[in-house]
Amino acid sequence: MSFIDHYREVFGVESICRVLAGHGLKIAPSTYYAAKARPVSARAVRDARLKTQISDVWRADFEVYGGDCRKLEAERERRERGPALVHHEGGPGPAC
Repeated sequence: MSFIDHYREVFGVESICRVLAGHGLKIAPSTYYAAKARPVSARAVRDARLKTQISDVWRADFEVYGGDCRKLEAERERRERGPALVHHEGGPGPAC
């Protein structure tokens, strides 16, 4: 999705989809437009909020949590008694 977003002004969505299909990644232009029109899911909103909280905890504690994500998650839960999140997306902070 982000690849098409990045290059669509230069090449157009239809052309990009045609080239991608030629390389085995079949995506119809209508699929791209439908995905862009969908509202953001509750899961995506929650993940963004938690990702920010986890990064804040990591930075506030001098970025010392390293690879032990249990400590990082325990600290985040202490700060906000919310449910645990299995970190499934890359970004700033440790990769859990």
